Amino acid sequence: VRKLLARAGAAIQALKPCFMMGPQAVAQFLHPGGLQFDVVVMDEASQLRPEEAIGAIARGSQLIVVGDPKQLPPTSFFARGQATDDEEGAMAVVDSESILDVAISHFQPVRSLRWHYRSRHQSLIAFSNQEFYRGNLIVFPSPYPQGSILGVRYHYVRDAVYEDQLNPKEAQRVVDFVVTHITTTPGQSLGIVTLNTRQRDLIAELLEDRLKTVPGAEAFRENWEKQGFRMFVKNLENVQGDERDTIIISTTFGRPPGASKPRQNFGPISRDGGWRRLNVLFTRARCAVLLVTSMRPEDVIADHRTPLGTQALHNYRDYACNGRLRH
Repeated sequence: VRKLLARAGAAIQALKPCFMMGPQAVAQFLHPGGLQFDVVVMDEASQLRPEEAIGAIARGSQLIVVGDPKQLPPTSFFARGQATDDEEGAMAVVDSESILDVAISHFQPVRSLRWHYRSRHQSLIAFSNQEFYRGNLIVFPSPYPQGSILGVRYHYVRDAVYEDQLNPKEAQRVVDFVVTHITTTPGQSLGIVTLNTRQRDLIAELLEDRLKTVPGAEAFRENWEKQGFRMFVKNLENVQGDERDTIIISTTFGRPPGASKPRQNFGPISRDGGWRRLNVLFTRARCAVLLVTSMRPEDVIADHRTPLGTQALHNYRDYACNGRLRH
């Protein structure tokens, strides 16, 4: 027995270590030259800047870069010196090149994963599959029809007004739907996503006040917190990597006071790469998406001059409302 234990100890000591760490932790805790790995694997690489990745790359003999170039790139926010008509207020949003972009441009062929595993109903991935992935994803069809707890639903908020980056009426309807979810489908985890930070903060505040009087609300939150899927309220820029059974989306934007149509500027969505943000948003749900919006599909202009992100927002609302995919 002693000989076997001694051999096992020697074998363990001969093994090279295996770590799961973020790039900043690698730089902070692994002394340069102290450890060399056979393989370095970088996941969610679409959000990792090359300068952040280089320290981990230098410690490996082989590199595997994993990510989706059609999802959110590294993003920075900078305060503007003066007020602008930007829908995100006095913030400039700047997208950067990722280590995934660098790898794709230098190494061929690129291998793509085609099996889509998350959605438990085909309608949840159908839009992104056609709009962003050219129909290349292989999707497992659900044996159940679309309904209140499966698939994509649409709710239009009449007479809502968007002012100072806030849509209070739409926020209140989102809170109503959260309460309904907690009381009728507590067995499904829940996430709420808005298209800007001020709407996120408003919904979080209204929700906290409302849930104090809702029976079972605290038990719902505690249950999903223990399971690692706590209920969240996030803005679009911070939701990549999350998934929940049900996602409620507040599209936030709407017509200004006294206007009949919304302005055709939807913050970072309307700029280069904005469609990637929406692809992240539309693919977070395992079971159901509820789109709560103050805009009809026809409220957004979609022609050859329209930015791709704005077109995608228009097309998704049309899809959620009418179940119609554009070809």
